[in-house]
Amino acid sequence: MKFRTYLGAALLGAAITAGAQAQESRQDKSPLRVLLVGHNPESPNIMFADLGTSRTVELYKERTAAFTEFLNQRFSEVTVVFGANYSVEMSDQVDVTIFDTRPKKLKEAKREVNPDTGEMDYEPAEYLPISFARPALMIAENSPQIGEPLGLKLDWL
Repeated sequence: MKFRTYLGAALLGAAITAGAQAQESRQDKSPLRVLLVGHNPESPNIMFADLGTSRTVELYKERTAAFTEFLNQRFSEVTVVFGANYSVEMSDQVDVTIFDTRPKKLKEAKREVNPDTGEMDYEPAEYLPISFARPALMIAENSPQIGEPLGLKLDWL
């Protein structure tokens, strides 16, 4: 009986210590300045919307707020902009840009049948200029969509 009491007290003490350490480590935020290019909850621009459900729409509406809260716990400076409001110059003001949605198109995709060969010629839409050279993370489908016109091979796995 005493063993169980001591064991319980030891486990409780370990849990409290671990919790305090976790809280302390969260207070030590990274000094990186982060820009999140997120979904607008009013019109979330859902990827694969044809496969979406009402729950998918609900989650996309909450996504940017939840991601912002997560980032604010870990980084000292977090700026959030919706995809349609993003401009490349914003990335020059931060250390890293996180693309959780695509920014507005700089150039539309082109699909044309080549009259000589009869084959389809394709040029992807451009979301960033070829000169874009800032640290960036692109989440999910955004990686090949944004990266392909820049020559990145993010979907060639």
